[in-house]
Amino acid sequence: MRAFFRGSIRRAQRQRKECTRRAVTAVLVAVALPVLLGFAALTLDVAQIYNVREDLQNSADSAALAAASAYITDPMLQIRLGYGGGAAFDDTTAFGITEVNRVAARNQSFGMTSTAIDSADVRFGWIDLASGTSPLVTGGDYDAANAVQVTVRRDENENGAVSLFFAPIFGVNTAEVTASAVAVLDDRFQGYNLNDGTAEVWPVTVSKTIYQQELVGGSDSWQVDTNGTPTSGSDGVREINLYPYVSVPGNFGLLNIGIGSSSASGLSDQFEYGVTPDQMTDEIGSSTISFYDDTGASITHDIGGTPGLKASLETAMDTRVGQVVAFLLHDQVSGNGSNSTYRTTGMVFARVMDVRLKGASSSRGVWLQPVAYAGAGVVTNKNAPSSNGMVGLVMLAR
Repeated sequence: MRAFFRGSIRRAQRQRKECTRRAVTAVLVAVALPVLLGFAALTLDVAQIYNVREDLQNSADSAALAAASAYITDPMLQIRLGYGGGAAFDDTTAFGITEVNRVAARNQSFGMTSTAIDSADVRFGWIDLASGTSPLVTGGDYDAANAVQVTVRRDENENGAVSLFFAPIFGVNTAEVTASAVAVLDDRFQGYNLNDGTAEVWPVTVSKTIYQQELVGGSDSWQVDTNGTPTSGSDGVREINLYPYVSVPGNFGLLNIGIGSSSASGLSDQFEYGVTPDQMTDEIGSSTISFYDDTGASITHDIGGTPGLKASLETAMDTRVGQVVAFLLHDQVSGNGSNSTYRTTGMVFARVMDVRLKGASSSRGVWLQPVAYAGAGVVTNKNAPSSNGMVGLVMLAR
């Protein structure tokens, strides 16, 4: 009997302890529940803010890259060449803003099918390419401009602040989110990879001295219409006329790049389809023609050729009218005639405007209009010198 009572007492004690524990647990849960809900709200809303910021960063990145493409337009080219000023830079920035708006219309963020970007948040200026933390400097010399900073916002004034799910429990209904990107034209041109390049390389070399003279003193007789077709007229960018040239022989030449001789058939193919990577490899040992090594020291290439152009090449060259091609520059010629050797030191890009190699000598010519080029195939290097914005790559700086 005593054992029965002792067992009953122990069971009652255990039950009281369990009830006490349940009560304490209930109190703790009641106290902790708002905190737990707060953490849940914080986790979900922070995740949403993070996702929105990722969307805005993508928008800022793409918009900055699009805006920086303004640095390879004709107005900016006029500035680089020394005969464009404030009006040309206004045209440059206007093109950049148009590109920003075009890209922004395609970029989504949470709850929005497009993300508007205020023109005040698009800043054109200059950064030091050698510094990863160089601030964007606005104003100053127009020809120094190489970078664009774009800021994208979700706030009460632009695109609307981000609505939160759980934070309103604590009186916070929205969050403001921003993202920024800087894109730059890196014009430290090292070389050109024919395997990747989209501009065909012509087997032509031009005296570097004469080329620079033509840039500032040549004729301006051609322009490109809205369809991209060259027509007669002035557009503010001077042309280079390859033929005929009445100055010292050797200023312009045909090159035997990987074909052994200046045969008409081999040259015709190269004018129509471009020098092939294999032909460049046969000539210089690589499909990438480099003009500076990784330390910034200059590299030259001696390539055989012959002065002048051949009338038989007109048909092949004419297939490239309206298109951008690349050709070489040289600073020295040795030998003469078909035994000429050109020391090539660089590469430039131009649009073929007109080809006339037959008929009266007064009407003959091959007119090329220089362009700033930032397409595939360009190789840059931090130690290569600036190409003055003529050749480079548009890329994100940060």
